[in-house]
Amino acid sequence: MTQNRLFGIIDIGSNSVRLVLYEDAGHGIHRIVEENKKTIRLINKVAKDGSLPLDQLDELIKTLLYFRSLCEAHQTDFIRAVATAAIRNATNSEDVVASLLEKTGLAISIADDEDEARFGFIGVMNAMAIPDGFLIDIGGGSSEITLFRDRQIVNSVSFPFGAVNTSKRFTPNGVTDEASLRDIRVMAETLFEQEPWLRQHPGLPMIGLGGTVRTLAKLTQKRSGYSLPLTHQYRIPLITVHETIDLLATMTLAQKLKVDGLNADRADILVPGLVLLQTALMHTGASTCIVSGTGLREGVYYETSCPEQPLVTDVLDHSIRILLHNAGVETTAHVDQVHRLSLQLFDGLQGYHRLGSSARSSLYAASRLFRIGTSVNYYTFPQHTFYWMTHARLNGLEHREIVLAALIAAHTGKKKSRRAYLAHQDLLTETDLSTAIALGTLLQLATALDAGRQSLVRDIQIHTSDGAPMMELLCSGNPEAELEEAGRLSDDFRKTWGFSLRFSVSE
Repeated sequence: MTQNRLFGIIDIGSNSVRLVLYEDAGHGIHRIVEENKKTIRLINKVAKDGSLPLDQLDELIKTLLYFRSLCEAHQTDFIRAVATAAIRNATNSEDVVASLLEKTGLAISIADDEDEARFGFIGVMNAMAIPDGFLIDIGGGSSEITLFRDRQIVNSVSFPFGAVNTSKRFTPNGVTDEASLRDIRVMAETLFEQEPWLRQHPGLPMIGLGGTVRTLAKLTQKRSGYSLPLTHQYRIPLITVHETIDLLATMTLAQKLKVDGLNADRADILVPGLVLLQTALMHTGASTCIVSGTGLREGVYYETSCPEQPLVTDVLDHSIRILLHNAGVETTAHVDQVHRLSLQLFDGLQGYHRLGSSARSSLYAASRLFRIGTSVNYYTFPQHTFYWMTHARLNGLEHREIVLAALIAAHTGKKKSRRAYLAHQDLLTETDLSTAIALGTLLQLATALDAGRQSLVRDIQIHTSDGAPMMELLCSGNPEAELEEAGRLSDDFRKTWGFSLRFSVSE
C-alpha cells in the first residue's frame, strides 16, 4: 500500500499569502488537510523605484514562519513556496528571495508569466471539463489571460494590473466615481488592444479565478438565494457583472463593509477588480463568466505530485475518485457492476427516453457514488449520499447536473425525490425531476440485477418485442435472486417508464 505524502503549497501573491496542505494518495488523488490565508498586500509595499524594501518584509516573514510551523506540526513531507507578481516584478527580487530564505529557511521560487499561466491552467483544467475558452486570473498586482483550445494553451499574456494596484492607482480612498471607472476601463482596454488574439475568438466562455471572481459569485448567490452551496463552476452572465458594479460603485467603504458576502479585506478593491473583469469580458466577446474554485495553488500541487503528467485525462472520473477517497469509501465489485449495468440500460433504452449526454453524465456520477452515504450511516445512506454530492465539489458537471446526479443516486421513491427537488427549483425544472426519477428507477433496477453480489449478469441486450422492450440478460449463473429483486420494482418501473419489465435469460 502506497504511503500518503503531505505537501505544503505556499502561494505568495500580491494581495494575500496562502498555505494549503494536501494529503496526497498518489495519481493526484488528495484531500485538503488545512488551509490558511493572510492578507498582506505586498504590492502596496513596493517603493517608487520599483524595489520591495527588505525592511518592509516583516509581516511576510512572520506569516511564512507561521505557515512553516503549521507544516512541521503536520509533519509535511515537502514544502513548495511560489511567489508571483509583487516579488517577480520587484527590481530587487533576488535580494528579496535571499532575505526570505535567510529569515524563514524557505526557498522561494518566482513564477514567471509563463509559469503563472501554466499553474492556473492546470489547476482549472483538472477541475473543469471545458475544452475551449479563456482563463482570466485577476490577482493583486497582475492579471493573466490565457486562451485554450482542445484543453491546450494557445496564447497567454500577463498584464501589469490587478485588483490591489489598480485600486491604489485609481481609487486610493476605496471610493469609486464615474471618472475612476472610466479611467480603469481605458487603461485595461489600451493594453488589451496590444494583443490582437483576444478579439479573435468571440463566444467562448471565460473562466475566472482569483478572489475578485469568487467574491462576485458569493455576492450574486446571496442576493438570489441560490440553493447550491458551491461557487466552483457557477455561471455569471455579463449583465450581472454590470449590475454588481452599479450597486457597489456608489457605496461608501462603510456601506460596502455591511454587504452580506463581502469580506472586509476585499471591500475596497472589489469594484476595480470587477471593472477589469467586465472590460475583459466585453473585449473578448466572451459568452459568460464561469467561476473557478481552483487555480495556481492546485496547479502547483499537481505539478509537484504528478510531474510527468500533471493534467488529468477524465475530470469527472478523477473527481469521483477524490470524493470516494475523502469519504473513506472503497469501490466494490458490486458498485462497479451497478455502474456498468446502469449505463448499459441507459444506452439500450435510448430510443425510449431520448436523453442526451448531460443526463448520461449525471447517471455516470450517480451510479459511482450512490453508496457514498454509507460512510455516515448505512440505514439512512441515501439522504447522506444526496448531501455529499451537493456539498462536496463534484468537478466535471454543471451545477444543474450535480443536483440531478444527487437526485438519481438518492432516489428511493417519487415523494422523497420531489421533496429534495423542491429545495432546488432555481436549478431544476419539472422535466428534470421526471428525468431524475426515471434514471433513479433505472439505477434501482441495476442494483436489483446484482442482488446476490456475484456479478452474474455479464451483459444486458434490449430488444423490441410486441412493441415494448425485452431485456435479455446474459448471465454466468442462475439469476434467481436478481429476478426476484427486480420483480419488486415492476410497479414503480411501469408507472415511471410506461412499460412493464420483461426479461429473458441466456448464458
